[in-house]
This record gives sequence, C-alpha cells and structure tokens, in this order.
Amino acid sequence: MPRPSRANRTLSDLRAYARHHGLEDRLERVLALLGPDRDAVLRWARSEATRRVREGEAPAKADLSKVMYRLVAWEAAIRLVRHNYERGRLTTKTEVRQKTGLKVDMPQLYRDAGLRHPQEARNLRHNMFHEAFMALVRHLFPDTYTTIPTTGEGLTPDLLVHHRDPDWTISVEYKGYRFMSLLSESELLKVMRYQQAYGSAWLVTTTNKTVHHLYGSEASSRELVEQGIPRLRCMVSRKTYTDEQRESRGIAKKGIVHLEKHRDMDIRCAIVSAEELVESCRRGRPLRAVAVTTGLEFVDMLMAAGLRREAEDVLQVMKVPAVRLSSDTVTSLRLIDDRPR
Repeated sequence: MPRPSRANRTLSDLRAYARHHGLEDRLERVLALLGPDRDAVLRWARSEATRRVREGEAPAKADLSKVMYRLVAWEAAIRLVRHNYERGRLTTKTEVRQKTGLKVDMPQLYRDAGLRHPQEARNLRHNMFHEAFMALVRHLFPDTYTTIPTTGEGLTPDLLVHHRDPDWTISVEYKGYRFMSLLSESELLKVMRYQQAYGSAWLVTTTNKTVHHLYGSEASSRELVEQGIPRLRCMVSRKTYTDEQRESRGIAKKGIVHLEKHRDMDIRCAIVSAEELVESCRRGRPLRAVAVTTGLEFVDMLMAAGLRREAEDVLQVMKVPAVRLSSDTVTSLRLIDDRPR
C-alpha cells in the first residue's frame, strides 16, 4: 500500500487539528488563499514545523499540527495582503482573523509580504518623537523615571514622568504630525483632562499651527467645545487632494467626536509655557497647569540641550510625509513601551 505524500499527511493532520479547535471553515479559506501551489506550501510547513519543534524555536510541548497551521495560515495571510494590495485595498486585522484565525501584527505581516503598512509609518513617527522627548527628559530631569500607561487603564497619556523626593508627576501627550497639521481644541481638552488627573500636563507637538494662543492664559472646556466644533466642521467640509490633507481632515473628524463627547464637561486650567513648567519642576513644585510646546520650540529645546540628532529627527517628523520617514535606530513595527521583550 503506497504511503501518503507529505502534503497529504500534512493536510490530514491539519484537518484533524481544525476539527478539534473549530477551525474547519477557516482552514478551507486558508487553503483557498494558497492557490495552485498549495501542496508545495504544505510540504514546506511540515518540514519547517518539524525543525522548529526539534530546535526549540516553537513553544515548549508545542503540538506539531498547531505549528503547521500557524505557518500555513501566515503564508495565506501574506498572499491575502498581496492580493488586496494589487487591487488597491488595505488588508485589515479583522479580515485576516476572519479568513485565517490568526491575530496578527499588521506591520510585521505587511513587511513579510514585502510591503509597508500605514501603521508602520505612524509607529515610526511616534517612536522618533518619543525617543527625542525621552532624551530631553533625561537631560532636564536626570533624577526622574518614566512609565507608559497601557490602554484600558483609564486615562492614557503617552508618557508619565515621576519624581520621588519631592513626589510629583507630569503627564505628557505627544502630537507628532507634519508641520502643516493642526493642533486643535480637542487636543487641548484631552490634555486638560490629564492635568485634572495628574496635576501637571505637557502637550509636546511638531506643529506651529495651534489654537492655544486664542485662549490666553486660561482655557475652559466649555469654550473649547463651543468654538472648536464649528471650526473643525469647516475643516471637514473642505475638499482634500493630498494624503496630508486627508490626514488633517481625519484628525478634525476625530476632534469633533471628542469635543461632542465632553460637551457637558466644565473644567478650567491655566496655560503656561514649557519653560515655566520645567522651572517649577526644578523647584520641586510643578505648576498645576498645561504647558504647550510647538514644533520649533521643541527643536530649540533639543538643540540647547546638545541633542542635535534628536532635533533632526523631530524636524524630519515635521517636514517629511509619514510614508517617507526612515530611521536606522528607531523601531517602526510597534509602539515603544515599557514592557520587556
């Protein structure tokens, strides 16, 4: 009796694994995505899974069929990305999960497919900005430590700067867009909420187009909502011709939703310069206020601290479209956080 081929044995094992875990429909979608060279992929998946289990690259006590399924599903996801890209479509995480059963990191999936995901560009922009600000924090406050709040913990600023003796905390929010993008009432309102929660807040931006000067030395949430929504609606109604204009319109739409959501909020806070906030921290008593730093002010602070490379990175974020950003030292596949990897 002839022995079944490696591809047939793999397919049989995968079907058994799929039945056991309720993945029959997804397995059929995966096989359909593989196309005419399905058997070649199945043979490769068996040999690669065997190697990974043997050499300890797979999790301890990993089921060979599970490793094979993930390999085959990942290859199917890559082909899905390429297929959609050829037709001008962006592949979503939800689509990948529905068709393969995998919960994937989209920037990594796109990179394996030989493409660049828009999230990767946004990650790089945020991370370059974060690294520059962290360098400035280490220069200004060498005796502090920082934490990055995790989504789902309530209010989540981009960074918290802590000092132990005396005890104080500054919440920090980044807005690392291109130079022409706006800094709206919505962003001010968000940072005012951080100020209420943590005592002091610092809004660090790459834009010089800001509305914060319209509100003087004190801002009220009601005034931000009343004046911000009509202004942002005007922005949303304009035609867009470039990716940057579409990004600005998307920011404006998101800002309207945020302002509408907090229409009934009634808070006030002082608006100060970054220099005033930094000096108050050095005295051990941070101002209970919001500091707003524009792009060129941030660059000047980096240059004054001798952080020339970081200043160049911020200028690149300000002036270069996100899809053309590049860095040899900063990751783009994930947002930088405090968790060990």
